[in-house]
Parts: sequence; structure tokens; C-alpha cells
Amino acid sequence: MDEPGSTEAGVYLRTPTETDREAFVALRLASAGSLAPWEPRMGDVDEQFGDQSFDRLLDRCESESDAPFLIHRTSDDEIVGYVGLGQIFRGPFWSCYIGYWIGDPYVGRGYATAGVRACLQTAFAPESEGGLGLHRVEAGIIPTNHASIALVRRVGMRKEGYSPRYLEVNGEWRDHERWAITVEDWEDASPLQ
Repeated sequence: MDEPGSTEAGVYLRTPTETDREAFVALRLASAGSLAPWEPRMGDVDEQFGDQSFDRLLDRCESESDAPFLIHRTSDDEIVGYVGLGQIFRGPFWSCYIGYWIGDPYVGRGYATAGVRACLQTAFAPESEGGLGLHRVEAGIIPTNHASIALVRRVGMRKEGYSPRYLEVNGEWRDHERWAITVEDWEDASPLQ
């Protein structure tokens, strides 16, 4: 089993199914206090963290502009978090946004970094290899979310800008740093991945 602080986190990604509902909702509700400061408010607690949040997740699985994944620990298949690609644009853009979170019991074990790396691999892999064949992945991060900024640095993203009052989060318009990585960056850093 991975120990806290481990940098070698064994995880795999899987598209959510109805069978994940109970574990997903339990993890979201148990982690609500630490997730709420960083997430757009979606209504009451059930809408944000309960069954309605899982319903929205399943709906995203049906969308061509989203690729949501649950992060599972390989040692016991436990759901430890989420990573997903959203607003996938094709055509000349071939870009998307990435979002992620790790449940409170699993913070600091390297699962988020491993999950984001696996998601980026899927984003950039050619469609002929089961990937999405994207060119660019972006993340918007509240500047005081130091753990998230450290994560995107670890996976090779670069800071590209700053957007004042970019997104309403937890009832307040919050500034965001804009981070990104292109397939070329990913390929150049691939021995480090």
C-alpha cells in the first residue's frame, strides 16, 4: 500500500459508471470542507457533493466535449479522486481544460499527480492509440491554492497568465492563474513522466 508522502502512487483512471455512485458520493461528502473553497458552487450540499453531483458526472460521460475519469488506487481499486478534461475543442484548436481533486483521506500520497499525468497522457496520445489527440491542455487555478500550483508545475505545465475575477467560486468572483501544457512540451518532458 502507498504510504503518505510517497511519490510513487499506483493509480489508474476509469470512466465513472453507476456502480461508483456510493463510493464517489461518500468521498465527496467526506471531503466537502476542503473542496468547497476551490470549486464553483453548484447549489446546496447535495447538488455540490451528493447524488446530484454524481448525476452530473454521469451526464458528462455522454458528452463529446468532456472526458471525466475517476482516479482509482491500484492496490485495492478504491476511488481516491477525480480528474477530467472539459470543454474539449477540436478543429484548429484541439484544446481543453483540466480539473482534478483528491479526497481528504488520500491527500499527500502522490495520487493527484499520478492521476493528472495519466489524464495528460490520454489527452495527448493519438486517437489511433486510444487517446484524444489534443494539442493543448489548460488549467485555471486560484493563486492561493499552493498545492494545485505545485502539482501543475510537477507535471510540466507553465504559467501563462492571470485573469482577475475569472470564475465564481464558492459564491465569490475569484482571480485565477492560467497554466497550460502542449503536446510538444509533454513529449519533450516524457522521460520525466
